[in-house]
Amino acid sequence: MASDAVRVAATLREVEKARWTEGPSTLVARLRERGARGSVRSKEARRRLFRVIHHLDRLMKGGPNCYRRSLVRIALDAGSAAEPFVLGLNLPERAPNGHAWVDGAEAAARYDVEFRL
Repeated sequence: MASDAVRVAATLREVEKARWTEGPSTLVARLRERGARGSVRSKEARRRLFRVIHHLDRLMKGGPNCYRRSLVRIALDAGSAAEPFVLGLNLPERAPNGHAWVDGAEAAARYDVEFRL
């Protein structure tokens, strides 16, 4: 678990910087390649990793961020790297908001538009 925390902390810093300079399609593809090279984790090992990601993401400047968490999951978990990455957006005439997630990882609300990478 301690090694996961170190890996997550380093990846959070890397992803935070990259998400401001790279578009989603290139960033997701790059992180997906990295994640696919990792080992396949058991369900329990994946749950532990995801808890560490959520905990450390909350401590980042600006608070928790679903886009950043999803990118870190893809980079560090082979199972997540194989799943579609989804960006859901609502149109401006409704309450403008959005959400990012790894498909199958969490129940998502309905969005006007969903982009799957």
